[in-house]
Amino acid sequence: MKIKVDIVTGFLGSGKTKLINNKLKNEVSERDIIVIIQCEKGQTDIDSIIESKRLFVENAYKQNTLDKEYIKHVIEKYNPTKIIIEANGMKKIDSLLEIFDYLSISRKCFINEIVHTIDASTFDVFIKNMGGILVNQISNSDFIILNNTAGFHGEKLKNIESTLKRINKSAKISNGISILAKPKVLNNEILILAAILVFAIAYLVYSVIGLDITHNFYSWLERFRVVFLSILIQAFPFILFGVFVSAIIQVNASSEKITNIFPKNTALQFIVALFAGLFFPVCDCAIVPVGARLVKKGVPLPAAVTFMLAAPIMNPIVIASTLYAFPNQPSIAIYRVCLGIAVAFFVGVVFIFAPENDVTLFSNLDEITCDCGFCSEDFNNKKGILGNVDAIFRHAGAEFFQIGKFIIIGSLLSSIMQTLIPKELFANLGGGTIISLLIMMLFAFILSVCSTSDAFIARTFVNQFPIGAIMGFLVLGPMLDIKNLLMLLGNFKKRFVIKLVIVILLISFSILIVFATLF
Repeated sequence: MKIKVDIVTGFLGSGKTKLINNKLKNEVSERDIIVIIQCEKGQTDIDSIIESKRLFVENAYKQNTLDKEYIKHVIEKYNPTKIIIEANGMKKIDSLLEIFDYLSISRKCFINEIVHTIDASTFDVFIKNMGGILVNQISNSDFIILNNTAGFHGEKLKNIESTLKRINKSAKISNGISILAKPKVLNNEILILAAILVFAIAYLVYSVIGLDITHNFYSWLERFRVVFLSILIQAFPFILFGVFVSAIIQVNASSEKITNIFPKNTALQFIVALFAGLFFPVCDCAIVPVGARLVKKGVPLPAAVTFMLAAPIMNPIVIASTLYAFPNQPSIAIYRVCLGIAVAFFVGVVFIFAPENDVTLFSNLDEITCDCGFCSEDFNNKKGILGNVDAIFRHAGAEFFQIGKFIIIGSLLSSIMQTLIPKELFANLGGGTIISLLIMMLFAFILSVCSTSDAFIARTFVNQFPIGAIMGFLVLGPMLDIKNLLMLLGNFKKRFVIKLVIVILLISFSILIVFATLF
């Protein structure tokens, strides 16, 4: 049986040793042989009441080394059933995790869980001054434990939890070590049982009832395959090119450089905000954090909002993909750009006459530039040209897989709707200008497809909806969809987000309904 390895991370004084003591009391049996590897000297010692168990403590910080040879030595010396590593809070854990990728180590043990402990009272200071290290530890964690939260009000604690979710969306966050528990996961056994159940029902329908569904099913499956693959094949080259451009900007263009392009004059600010997307081609999947950083750096809110809404449509890659998706209708790309500029401009104007103050969350998160973990200033491998290229490729890879799942899901839903739902139903639903526009705006919000590839999905609806409704999909989608809404809530205060969403919906619908009526 392989050895379970638990890794506990966190800055000094955050409660790592206390958590380890708790794990020893509640998760370890008398038959276990436990080795604690401490990589730093903490303020708390391993409890003496646990000495009756077969427990051994290795002080790795005395040798100032922890590598694969050290782990091999520990395994050979103690033959443990469990290893708990108290990581050095002042270091990233990448090198520690790499140890368990070696075949000589991975065949003997595996990482069971990574837990990060946080002292809530010092979180703001550490995230501001040591954000690169902290983000690295948090983003690699399965569990995050918040300690010393007794004096915190609900809103402040909620802001910390939202910050943590922004860095690591999948981690389980607990307020105190006493409620640490495994997250509920849809395990493989349940999936296998569900597949067997579906197969049994299909077999029952086919064999017992005698209903021949194979012909219709295979016919539908063939149509679905053609539509699904055609959307993906056309979209992925633009996504790939888009993530590389985004990676180059993310790695080489700091937020200060982007902020400095906005002049002091209000009118010029709007002009720059509307057309900056041509020179900083950021797609809608990444524009919200950029917009939040602009506000934090002092760019006026109306200009930042205008840039945040216009940039994904003014992106040259988006324009090119729209032209490619509608090769015989270049006017659609022109309409999309003009309507996008109009909506972004009027939404920005609203915030001139109805200003908002202090709209962003996490004003101390300027050091967090990217969730991929490769863009921080202390990225170890970023040295010279080769390091820069390495960071670009790593960032592009991380962003490609992050964005790719959205286009796959969007293509899947679009293909199902096209092949499974009768076209007559679309014709009936989209018979009126208002109804058809509302349906396509709803599709844009639900499908949440990246703006660099949404034109390929929009094209598949051309035969079911008028051009005015199609523009609703192409214009609203880059500005507001499910993933954008979640990112807005993770970067801005809820009151501002609600106001922004309402303003976007009202202005975009007003402009689009006029366009749909005329065209």
